[in-house]
Amino acid sequence: MLVSAPGKIILFGEHSVVYGKGAIASAIDLRTYTDGKLLNEKIIKIHANDLKIPGLSISFSEEEVFLGTDYGKAGFVVSYVKSAIERIFTEYGSRKGFEISIKSDIPVGAGLGSSAAVVVPTLKLLSELLEMKLKNEEIARMGKEVEFEVQGSSSGIDPAVSALGGGLYFKKGKIERFSAPNLPLIVGYTGEKGSTKILLEKVKMLKEEYPGIVNDIMDAMGEIAEKGKKILGENGDLNELGALMNINNGLLEAIGVSTKELSELVFASRISGALGAKITGAGGGGCMYALAPNKQREVETAIKIAGGIPIRTKTTDEGVRIEHE
Repeated sequence: MLVSAPGKIILFGEHSVVYGKGAIASAIDLRTYTDGKLLNEKIIKIHANDLKIPGLSISFSEEEVFLGTDYGKAGFVVSYVKSAIERIFTEYGSRKGFEISIKSDIPVGAGLGSSAAVVVPTLKLLSELLEMKLKNEEIARMGKEVEFEVQGSSSGIDPAVSALGGGLYFKKGKIERFSAPNLPLIVGYTGEKGSTKILLEKVKMLKEEYPGIVNDIMDAMGEIAEKGKKILGENGDLNELGALMNINNGLLEAIGVSTKELSELVFASRISGALGAKITGAGGGGCMYALAPNKQREVETAIKIAGGIPIRTKTTDEGVRIEHE
């Protein structure tokens, strides 16, 4: 059986969400594919040969792990997949042999939900093979549990977006799903990853030094998220959405989470015809995105010239799905 699940993008509200404001994430049509089958022997085999990282082939029986290749950066794949498999076996009540192959469109460590997009289809695939028939809401819950086990924390947003698809508005722990229009986006990847922990601490220190100013910035970002949700939910004016993106990016620049590389990709996108462009995620590296109806090729070229890696995508309502049995 082949199962896939989407990555995600934060459209509005990064950083301000930490201070109780609303934020918006959406599924995007970059997907991770898990192909698997049950085995007669109680051994787990994991193959991950297309994750924008060195090839990986691993098998393990109980606590022994056998490496097919040096897996370098792919170590995270093993921990997430292994935890997802164990979570299903716990729910199922017994262990089985299982072989899984993983391929992904999503760059690892780019802030596009690559870990959740591995966990969610793994959970769905194995639960279907075991005929557990778990609903996607249950897959989202289990995905959050897996992320918490591996990372030590999880907002639950990434697995929820990957499992359910569409747009999610989240505020103070509450999640509201809405239908996401097919926004034509170009993601620009710097090839570097910022530390979310360090960036959150940096913003916290700035807020402590200039509480009035930074509180006003957080309020403004919260208002932008509210307006963005209204536009997206009503299939509203994309020009207005682009204007909000540009304002939001300026506010993120103001709190010091951008980099020279990100800023160059943002401005190159706007000059080449994007309606709006902004950082997505914690900043300090990672990605920006541009809203570029009818200008996707021009924006892709501009991002490439500016030193970034352009990735064409769009928002999607489709969450985890069975491709074929």
